[in-house]
Amino acid sequence: MLTRCKRIPGVDEVVCAIPLGESELRQEAEKYCRVSAGPEDDVLTRYWIAAECFDADAIMRITGDCPLISPELCGTVLKTFKCGSGYTSNIKPRSFPKGLDCEVFTKTALFIAYNEDDEDREHVTTFIRSSPDIYRTHVENPWPIAPEGRLCIDTEDDYRSICAAFGHAPYEHLRAA
Repeated sequence: MLTRCKRIPGVDEVVCAIPLGESELRQEAEKYCRVSAGPEDDVLTRYWIAAECFDADAIMRITGDCPLISPELCGTVLKTFKCGSGYTSNIKPRSFPKGLDCEVFTKTALFIAYNEDDEDREHVTTFIRSSPDIYRTHVENPWPIAPEGRLCIDTEDDYRSICAAFGHAPYEHLRAA
């Protein structure tokens, strides 16, 4: 997934924001990009730490459960964002299958959410998406694929479906007990 992120047109640097104490994850991610760590239960703070640490002006959020992201689609979202938005995504309203999700926002928008959102710190952009003070744009789906599909890995069934689509056997150690 990090390799796919590095292929997104217009992205200067890929940073993986992981939970503190995840040494194996850090070691693996550092093979591909820079890594930042923060609280496990406060993903919003993790993003703020990464943005501060690497002096990011614009932040693209791609979640770890979306291994099949499209670098081209993410590049389109970034290009649309650069036209003057504080937040751009392809998720609300949903016109792409779940798993092709991409959001881009300014450090200022992240700062506002970091200071104002006391309720939903797991999903990072909930406050940004609902704030009337942040100008938002959306990228529509030009492809002939239904938005109801799932290309993410939230469940074991998702994992098995994606493995099957690519002709791979699921890893046995991930089988439900």
